[in-house]
Amino acid sequence: MTWAPVHCHVELKDCFSMTNVSWYGGASVRGQTWPINDQNATTQPFTVSDLKDNPSGFGSALERYFLGSSGVAVLVSPDIPLQLGLDSRQQFCLQSLPSMERVPLQYTVCVAHNVKAAHQEAVQQFSQHTRELPNTKALWLPFWKLLTNVDSGQKVERELRTFSNRIRRHQLGEGVISLNEHSTTLLSDMDHDYLNSRKRGMSKRLTRDLPLVKLLNISITLSPFLGVDTTQFHNSLMDGTEAYWLSLPSAPQGQLIPVMSQWRGKFCVKLNITNPGAVSWFLDRVGSLQAHLGMEYVMLEGGEGNLFEEQALRPPQAFSGDKYISLLADLATRIGDSTIVTAGTRSSHKPLFVRMTPLQSDWSPMGLKGIIPSLLHHTLLGYNFLIPDAVGGSQSGDLVTDEELFIRWLEITAFLPVISFHTPPWVCGEDRVLNLTRSYIAKHQRDVVPLIEKYAEEWLMTGNPIYRPMWWLSPNDPMTFTIDDQFLIGDEVLVAPVVEKGAVQRDIYLPDGGFQWQDSQNAQVYDGGTFLQDYPVPLEEVAIFLRRS
Repeated sequence: MTWAPVHCHVELKDCFSMTNVSWYGGASVRGQTWPINDQNATTQPFTVSDLKDNPSGFGSALERYFLGSSGVAVLVSPDIPLQLGLDSRQQFCLQSLPSMERVPLQYTVCVAHNVKAAHQEAVQQFSQHTRELPNTKALWLPFWKLLTNVDSGQKVERELRTFSNRIRRHQLGEGVISLNEHSTTLLSDMDHDYLNSRKRGMSKRLTRDLPLVKLLNISITLSPFLGVDTTQFHNSLMDGTEAYWLSLPSAPQGQLIPVMSQWRGKFCVKLNITNPGAVSWFLDRVGSLQAHLGMEYVMLEGGEGNLFEEQALRPPQAFSGDKYISLLADLATRIGDSTIVTAGTRSSHKPLFVRMTPLQSDWSPMGLKGIIPSLLHHTLLGYNFLIPDAVGGSQSGDLVTDEELFIRWLEITAFLPVISFHTPPWVCGEDRVLNLTRSYIAKHQRDVVPLIEKYAEEWLMTGNPIYRPMWWLSPNDPMTFTIDDQFLIGDEVLVAPVVEKGAVQRDIYLPDGGFQWQDSQNAQVYDGGTFLQDYPVPLEEVAIFLRRS
């Protein structure tokens, strides 16, 4: 479908009814829902923003793809500016941006006999790239956030050693210790020569190796931002490499002026990733850190938002809409297949991990209840290799003190691709929390990772998600369209965690497809299509059902 405006500054708008149709896809939002029918969003540019700074905006993952339970899929052209609005339970509307260029509104509608068939057809349309797997070794390792507030690399080293010893002492096995950007900078500053070695033409870098850090399995955090108070930025203004940063000319043919923004409370400039020299500089920086720290995993933050549009500046064509995020994903892929990004759009085929948006430490849809809707949203859009938010939630930065919340959160994440921790289990509650953490890490490695690896092969071949909604096995059953607290791993394991505070039972629906389901705890067998009311799920357990042919 192509709608073309007859005059300049005409806004084109097309709406899709939510009456009697459950819709999925689009973008992440704060308080994610599954389906998206309950969401409200004022009409705004359909681009990825940082939900921490823009809580009413659209976040990652985002694709121009909407799927209806009636067997209809809507794919919007990737190259035209687009606005989206959602009126809860009524409709969602696609809208063009008014401009002098008379921009059209362009989309494709696919119709199939059910929702699953529509999705499988749509995937072939919007994901025509060859899919690649990231480094699946990461699936086996829990990620531990190093919580530290120190002012030198030596102190970070010491904190790393202490934290690593604690993980070992509590017999929590091998894992990855995650450093935030500040700790990464402090460690990298212990070797002052790596940043400028390329410009100085030095053939040998003078590095101070960190043998202790190299013995540990760590992940570092980088962003495309650089503080305007740094030596590196001042040098770029002096040596003519100011084009390394996103800039605008001071006049039609004038000198480039870097555009300032804020990142982590500091005034910064942002890497121009269309500039080959800037990309080489950044990759050199990563390579030097690799030699210096020996890390395997790199978290790349800060792709969200459009620096120009946020400041009401007209962006260069190369950076309109979400193009920066796509370019950053290309850069992340060059770093390696153990790279984690915080924003995904048009990049689900790349060998990258995507970190899900941080959640509140509570039982609400912005906390624990948001995990499964967010999981199903990401995997429907092709983002299967997720780093979920830390057990108990990490948005506030505080440690979790609610033991029940920690346990129920742990029980969900044990079945997701990676388990990550912000609150160490030894500071949350009694010994049973530690024992349960050991038990669920072992279960994740023993039962879940082999399943993910099995269905990852299917995803490579077909694009079918690894984690699936209930309607995947029963696509003509309206009961399955709105279930937002259960999920499937492939076609064979149904996971039904408890998401209500104080609950030790829950309702469970077993989808029908001509097969039976067996409770993994007591071996009891049920027919598909059975609704189990108030099914007992004690605090330390998750309801797991295995499909029987």
